[in-house]
Amino acid sequence: MATIRNCELPDDLLYDVGRDLWARAMAGELVLGLTDVGQTRAGHIQLVSFTRRARGGHVDRGESIAVLESAKWVGPLTSPLAGDVVGLNERLLERPKLINLDPYGEGWIARLRPSASDLDAALPDEWESGPMAVARYDHKLRQPFRSVSGVDEDFWCVHCSEWD
Repeated sequence: MATIRNCELPDDLLYDVGRDLWARAMAGELVLGLTDVGQTRAGHIQLVSFTRRARGGHVDRGESIAVLESAKWVGPLTSPLAGDVVGLNERLLERPKLINLDPYGEGWIARLRPSASDLDAALPDEWESGPMAVARYDHKLRQPFRSVSGVDEDFWCVHCSEWD
């Protein structure tokens, strides 16, 4: 597992560095979640809601699956590909902070079965893994981070185990 500024980046995942998302390929499905970097930037996740479209079963690339809300940020988690939603982490409705506490485990958000049979071909080019993803995150985290107060600050991941 790579660690950059206290942010953990497991080696076995794919990353969309620009949107702070991770994906894990499992048995023809894709499990999605917010990265350690993403949960830190968002702050304490207070609310997760799943869209009607996600609950309906099929989403197209770019359509919203969920909306995540923190004290300083509200944003969608959009589908990286067209496919069927085969699982939503309903535990997040009652305990959204699982995204902060365990972003790569219990804090997963959705499971998709891609419309395309080849999972690698279904994902857009901006998804990366291994050393390339780590290098992109390293570069991203060297850039000034605009805080909620509008001040450029240095970025360090915060792990939230004290919230549990």
